[in-house]
Amino acid sequence: MSRHRLPHRLVVGLLLAAAWAAVPAPAGAADVFVATTSADYGTGSIALLRDGAAAAETNVLTIHSDAVARYFGGYVYVVNRAGQDNILLLDPAAPRSPRGQYSVGNGTNPQDILVLGPDKAYVTLHERDYILVVEPRTGTELGRIDLGLFADADGLPEAATMARVGNRVFVGIQRLDRTAYWEPAGDSYLAVIDAETDALIDADPTAAGVQGVRLAATNPGALQAVGSLVIVQAVGSYMALDGGIEVVDASTLASRGLLVTEEQLGGQCDGLAMASPTRGYTTAATWPDHRVVPFDLSARTVGAALQRHSGGYTPSLAVDGDRLLVADRGTAANPNAAGLLVYDAATGAYLAGPISTGLPPNHITVLREAPSYTAVTDAAAAVPRDCRLETAYPNPFNAGTCIPYTVTSTAWVSLTVRDALGQLVRTLVQGQTTAGRHLAIWDGRTDAGQRAASGVYLVELHSAGFAQAATVVLAK
Repeated sequence: MSRHRLPHRLVVGLLLAAAWAAVPAPAGAADVFVATTSADYGTGSIALLRDGAAAAETNVLTIHSDAVARYFGGYVYVVNRAGQDNILLLDPAAPRSPRGQYSVGNGTNPQDILVLGPDKAYVTLHERDYILVVEPRTGTELGRIDLGLFADADGLPEAATMARVGNRVFVGIQRLDRTAYWEPAGDSYLAVIDAETDALIDADPTAAGVQGVRLAATNPGALQAVGSLVIVQAVGSYMALDGGIEVVDASTLASRGLLVTEEQLGGQCDGLAMASPTRGYTTAATWPDHRVVPFDLSARTVGAALQRHSGGYTPSLAVDGDRLLVADRGTAANPNAAGLLVYDAATGAYLAGPISTGLPPNHITVLREAPSYTAVTDAAAAVPRDCRLETAYPNPFNAGTCIPYTVTSTAWVSLTVRDALGQLVRTLVQGQTTAGRHLAIWDGRTDAGQRAASGVYLVELHSAGFAQAATVVLAK
């Protein structure tokens, strides 16, 4: 078992956390790419809503009826899923003339592409137990990342969507039972990959083997990076309201649990669009009716459904600057309601739509680079916690430092010290801990009793569904 090593940039980010704020979303709007598909899912096409335009360009190019897209470096990467199994490369300035197309393997059913740079991209495949590493514009295979350790009884992990925080890539591992109507087969995870080495990162070095981040809910759908957090829209079982919006700390590799549940939403959640570090939108479905609802992770509350929505299937949401875009596919009784709806992202107030996309909209891609988060930001602090790691004192220290922490209810707790490379230095607390405020003292020594070297150390507090980290400086 190899130990995960925290990158030096994480330690630096923690030291500067008080001064750094979450990367803001651009205020202006951008061009919007819409993958569309017919009501019977037999035909697919592209629509483009240009910045400032009141109407969309429709039927721009025929694509697969089940397609999603990503934007990077001035290009749109269209993932044509089951049955076509390829990536289509488009220039938004001339979308009717594809710049390239390449297969990712017959029968692989690609789910997502994450372009890491001009020379490398990851592609998740629902019908394989690995991630394909490719040159993004040509499709030349550069390698494979084995996900077999996450597979369920059918031998496949069902890797789905991806999100990136710094040099860590988070991959939704659904683990679905194909013999039971694609219901979750036990726990679901986020696999964590080092984007530089393509190696899996061990999310729990205390357990045998390489571990992913075990999710509180199952069947992860959309993932979105916000600061040092990964927001997860988890469907759970299709037969029960057991999913919701879950939060994973990208720095400590631990879930904070479901902060908004499907029971609160009043239906199955599908889709995710964050308007701020703590406020976002999802859909709540009680088939055949669908609603778009706002939620607040800080207050753990759900707001009233957005107005002027048809009640039809809504497979995609996106925030574009100050506006929320909603892919409303209309209803059988009112198919003319299909199109893009536009709302104020901050208030949820209706602004425009439905804007026709030709065929009903299926997936929205804003043609703007997603922000790249490399440090711990205010987003992490804004999400509520069931435990609390308080400020160590003195800090810097020489002979010893006091580390206060609070546990709101009796729970298993781990309090550890790691060095700048992520190596475990000292375990201060590990076991069942009663509710209340506690004090741990680190005398600057390792578990072996040796004096630790001068430098920056990471103090990590872990409990069920919770993790928090802070730094202390040992000076001799």
